[in-house]
Amino acid sequence: MTPPPALTVRPLAPLETDGALARDTLRLMAGKTIAFAVAFALPILLVRRLSQTDFGLYKQVFLLVSTVMTVLPFGFVMSAFYFLPRHPRQQGRVAFNILLFYVIVSGVASAVLLAQPGILQGIFHDPRLAALNGPIALVVFAMVSFSFVELIALARADVRTATLLIVVLNLGKSVLFLGAAFVFASFEALVYAAILHGLLQAGLLFWYLTTRFPGVWRGPSWSVMRAQLGYAMPLGTAAILTVIQADLHNYFVAHYFDAASYAVYAVGCFQLPFLSILSDSVGSVMIPAIGRLQLDGKAEDIVRLSARLMRALAALHFPIYVFLLVAGRELIVVLFTTRYVDSWPIFAVNLTLIPLSLLTSVSDPVLRAYPAYIPWLLRLRLVLLAVLIVGAWLATSHLLMLGAIAVMVGVNAADRVALAVVLSRALHVGWRDLGLLQDVGKLAAAAGLAGLATVGAHALVADAPPAIVLATSAAVFGAAYLLAVVLLGVPTVAERAAVVARVGDLLRRCGLPTGRPGVGRVRGEESR
Repeated sequence: MTPPPALTVRPLAPLETDGALARDTLRLMAGKTIAFAVAFALPILLVRRLSQTDFGLYKQVFLLVSTVMTVLPFGFVMSAFYFLPRHPRQQGRVAFNILLFYVIVSGVASAVLLAQPGILQGIFHDPRLAALNGPIALVVFAMVSFSFVELIALARADVRTATLLIVVLNLGKSVLFLGAAFVFASFEALVYAAILHGLLQAGLLFWYLTTRFPGVWRGPSWSVMRAQLGYAMPLGTAAILTVIQADLHNYFVAHYFDAASYAVYAVGCFQLPFLSILSDSVGSVMIPAIGRLQLDGKAEDIVRLSARLMRALAALHFPIYVFLLVAGRELIVVLFTTRYVDSWPIFAVNLTLIPLSLLTSVSDPVLRAYPAYIPWLLRLRLVLLAVLIVGAWLATSHLLMLGAIAVMVGVNAADRVALAVVLSRALHVGWRDLGLLQDVGKLAAAAGLAGLATVGAHALVADAPPAIVLATSAAVFGAAYLLAVVLLGVPTVAERAAVVARVGDLLRRCGLPTGRPGVGRVRGEESR
C-alpha cells in the first residue's frame, strides 16, 4: 500500500482581506452579542412565568413560525449577495424582487392557515392552537414578509447598519415578548406580541429600502427576477432540506407527546445563542469574501482562509462542547429550574452538533461560491431526509424522545461530513493541506485534557447547589484549557504578543504596574 505523501504546510501569508474581514466580523459580533444576551435571557425568563404546558405551546407555535420563515422564502434574499455587486444599476429592482417574493409566499401560507384551521390541530393535537389560527396566520405573514432587512444590508456590505438593525430588532422582540408574558402569563399573549414585532420589522425594512435603494419602488424587473430565481432556488431547496433535517424531529415529538412533554424536549434541544450568532456573523462576512476569491480563481486562498476560520472557531467550539458534557446537567437546572432536569439526556446528545457546526461554518460559504455542487447536495439530502423520517417516526411512535434526537444528530453528521469531503475535492485539498489544521487537532486535545481535569473537580462538589457546581467546574475547566493550549503551542508569536499588549494596556488603565518596561507596547511579530 502506497503511504500518503508527507504533510507540508502552505505558508500562512496574510490575506489582503483579513483586516477588513476581521473588522466587519467584530462589528457584527458586537451587535449580535447584545442580541445573544437578549435571546439567551428570553426563554430563561419565560419558563419562570409560564406553566410548562404554556411554555410547550409557545415553543410549538414558534417552531412553526421559525420553520416557515426559513422554508417559504427559499433563501431568496441570499441572491442579493450574488446580484447586488454584479448588477450595480439594477440594485433597486433586485431588492424589490426580493420583497415581492417574500410577500407572495407568506401571503399564500397565511391564506392557507386561515382557510384550514385544522392544520394546526392536526400537527400539534392541541385545540388552543387551532383557536388561534387567525393571529398565527398574521404572525406568519408579518414575520416572513419583512424578515430579511439585516440580510439585505449585509449584502450591500453595510455592516454598520446591519448591526444596528440586529440590535433594535432583538431588543424590540424581547421587550414585547417579556412584557406580554409578565402582564398576561399566557402563550396567547406572545402570539400577539409577535404580530407587533412583525410590524416593527416592516417599518425598518421599508425605511431601509427607501433610503438605500434609489428607485426601489419602480417595481420588479422580470428578467432579473428569473435570474435570481435560477440562482436562489437550487440553493434554497438545499437549505430547506437542511432546515427539515434540523426541525422535523421536533414535529414528530410535538405530534406524539403532549405540550408539557414537548417543553422538556424543547429545552433539551436548547442551543447556545452565542454559537449561532458567531456562526452567522462569520458566514455573513465569509460568503462575499470567498465569492470574490472564487471569481479571481484563488482556490488556494479559499483553502487557507477556511483553515484559519476553522482554527478560530475550534478554539471556542471544542471547549464549550467538552465543558457542557461535564456540567450540562447543572446548566439546565440553573437556567430552566429543576422542572426541566429530565431534559439533560436530550441536551447531552444534542451537544454533538457543536463540533459538527465547524464543518457547516466552513462549507456553507464555499458551497455558495461553487453552485455546481448543489444538485449533488440535493440528492444527498433527499436520501438523508427519508432516513430521518423513518427513524424519527419509529422513535416517537414508540414514545422514545431520546431516539428522536439521536436520529436527527446522526443524519446531520452524515450530511456535514459528506459535504465537507466533496467541497474539499472541489478545492483540490490534498494531504499536504492537512497541516493547515494541526492547531485544530491541538485545540481538540486541549479541550479533552481540560475536560478530564474538570470531571474530578465536578465529583468533589457534586453535592453542592447546581450553581456552585457549575461555577467551580467552569473555573477549573477554563484554567486547565488555557494551560493546555499554551503547553501545546497553539498561540502564534503574534497572538502571544497581542495578549501581552492587551494585558499591559489593561493594567495601566487600572493604575497597576505592568511588570516590566514596555509591556503593552509589544508589536505583533510575524505568525508562524
